[in-house]
Amino acid sequence: MSNNWKKDLDDSLRIVKNAFFTGDMNTEFQFSSPKDDSNAEVKNAFKKKKLYIVALIAWLGFTQMIAAFGNILLYVLPIPYDNMTPMIIRYLMTLLSFVGIVVIVRKWKNAGKEAKSVYDEQIMAKAVQEIMPGAILEPDKSIDASELYHLGAIPDFDKSFGSYLIRYQKAGKTYLFSNLTLMTREKDHRDNYYNKIVFQGQAYVLRYKSQMQGYVRIMTTTEWMGREMLDGYRRQDKDREEKIETENQIFNSQFDVYATNPHTAFYVVTPLVMERLLAMKQKYGSFGVAVSGDAIVIALRSRYYLFEAPHNYQGIENISVEKSKSEIQQMLLFAQLLEDTVNGRV
Repeated sequence: MSNNWKKDLDDSLRIVKNAFFTGDMNTEFQFSSPKDDSNAEVKNAFKKKKLYIVALIAWLGFTQMIAAFGNILLYVLPIPYDNMTPMIIRYLMTLLSFVGIVVIVRKWKNAGKEAKSVYDEQIMAKAVQEIMPGAILEPDKSIDASELYHLGAIPDFDKSFGSYLIRYQKAGKTYLFSNLTLMTREKDHRDNYYNKIVFQGQAYVLRYKSQMQGYVRIMTTTEWMGREMLDGYRRQDKDREEKIETENQIFNSQFDVYATNPHTAFYVVTPLVMERLLAMKQKYGSFGVAVSGDAIVIALRSRYYLFEAPHNYQGIENISVEKSKSEIQQMLLFAQLLEDTVNGRV
C-alpha cells in the first residue's frame, strides 16, 4: 500500500513538473545533448531562460512562506508592543524578497538576450548564408512599409514594425524579406484610442529587370454574409486602375485583380500563376501581391512571425537550420515564379 502511495505521489509530481516546464503533462523537460543534436546549444539557451521563470515563482513562494512563518512566531511569542524587532524583521524580509526578484529578473533578461544572440548567429545567419550566400541579415529591422503601401500590397496603417530583415543581391536582382506588423489607431465605444493590428505576417520585395508597363494588384477576398469582401487590403482606385475578371470563376471568387489595363493583367495573371495563387491561399490564407514595373511585392498575412525565437518548449525543440532554410526557400520560389511569368519565361 505504501509503495502504491509513493508511486502515485511521484507520478503526480512528475505530471506537475512536466506541465510547469513544458506545458504538456506527458513531455519530459530535458536539456539537449550536443552529441545527438547539432542545434543543442541554441535549444539549451532557451531552456535555461525558462528555468529562471520557474526560479522566480519558486522564490516568491519561498519568501511568502518565510513571511507567514515569521508572522506566526511574532504572534505566538510575548513581544512588547513598543518593541521594534517585528517591524525590522518585516522590512528585512521585504528587502530580501525584492533583491531576490531583481537578481532573478536580471538573470532572466540576460539569458533571453544570450539565447536570441545564439539563435541569430547559429540558426538564422547560417540558414540565410546557405540559401543566399552574401546576404545581409538584420534581426531588429524590417521592410519599409510605406513603399509596400504605395505599391498597393498592404492595408492602411498608422504604425509599422517588424524583424529579421534579409537583403540579398544576385545577378542584378535585389531581394528583401522581413516579418511585418501594421497597426491603426482607432477609438473604442468610450472614445479612447487604442492600437489595432490590421496586418501581421511577412513582406517580400523582389526588384529585377523588366519591360512591363503599368502595374497589377492581386488581393485575396473573403465571402461574408453572401458578399465578397477584400481581406482588409486597399480597395480599387477607379481613377487609376480597372477591376479585371478572369475566365477562372474559382479564382475570381477568391481574388480581386486590379490593373492599369486588361493587357497588363493577363500578362501577369496566367493560368499557372492562378493555380499557384489558389494553392498559396489554401496553405497560407490572406495575402496581397503587387507587380509594378521592376518590382514584385508579396504581403502575406500569416498572423505569425517566421524566424522568431520560440517561446514554448515544443517550439524550442523544433529549432533547426533546416526549418529556417525551408521557410526562406518557399517564398523565394514563389517570387521567382512571378518574375519568370512577367518576363515571359513561363
